[in-house]
Order: sequence, then C-alpha cells, then structure tokens
Amino acid sequence: MQESARFCRGLSVGCKFRPSDEELLGYFLYKKVSRVALPPQYDTLIRDCDLYGNLEPWQIWDFFKDDDDDGEEEDMFFFTQLKKNSVNGSRINRKVGLGSGSWQSEDSANKVPPGELETKLGFKKRFRYENKASQDHDGAWIMYEYSLDSSLLEPRQHNNYVLCRFKRNVKAGKKTKNKW
Repeated sequence: MQESARFCRGLSVGCKFRPSDEELLGYFLYKKVSRVALPPQYDTLIRDCDLYGNLEPWQIWDFFKDDDDDGEEEDMFFFTQLKKNSVNGSRINRKVGLGSGSWQSEDSANKVPPGELETKLGFKKRFRYENKASQDHDGAWIMYEYSLDSSLLEPRQHNNYVLCRFKRNVKAGKKTKNKW
C-alpha cells in the first residue's frame, strides 16, 4: 500500500492541515517573524515562496502540489516577504510574473480575532489574481494574506513577512476547468 503524501509529511493518517486564522498568526507567522524554527513536520506544509515574484500562480501551484493529489480542494500555505513599490513608500508591490498579472485586494483587512476585544493578533486580507492577458487564469486564484499586528513585535523588529493561504477559485475555475 502506498503511503499518502500527507502521512509522509509528518501528519497522522486521516489528518488534514486546517489551521485557524488565530493559529496561522499567533503560532506560525509569529514564530517565523521571531526567527523561531517550526517543528520539522511543518516544513512541507508551510513553505517559503516569493508569491510577488517571477512565477505566476498556476506555476507555483504546479510546482508545489502533491503528485498523488489533484489539489482541487486543498489550500497551500506560504511565507512570503512583502516588497514596497519604493524604498520610502508604504505601498506594497503585488505584481507577479512578467508584470501583466497582479493580486488585487477584494476587501479591507479584517482584524483577527474578530470582535471588540482590544487584543488582536493581526489582520487577514483577501486577494484575487487578475491578468487580462491570460483569460484562463484571470480571477482563477484566491489568496488570503495574514499579517501580524505591530504591537506583537519587538521595537526594532521589521514585519515584512506575511503568511498566505493560496488556492484556486473554484467558482472561476468551472468556466476554464478544461483549459488547465
């Protein structure tokens, strides 16, 4: 019997990696920003990848997906560094590939955890991939970007890392499914 990729990655049989927003921020991203190593079983569950670099979303998906899994319903998780448009600016460059595609915000950042509590871990923001030059992939990818609240950081600690939950937009994928 062939072992599943998830079992090989350190998870028990039948378990799936489904962290809450609070766990993504308060455990995984906080450790990354604080330079504390995660346990080795998470090395293939949350990877480092430049999501705002030269690769298009489908190239990242194809590179990291499990060979024995079609990945239709699974999310992928990545640590990535934010890149500013200019050295002194505050705007983030979210262009990808050769510049024809970009991640477009779909909402304002939501506080995590939600509610009226003063304590907050950070923020969650939803993005949609747009690329008018590639009708097959325009709108076909969704990403949730998690960022830590600055109150959790040391005074001189920079917060340029985010944790991203990356997935196919199933609703958009139905119209282009045969083209992938």
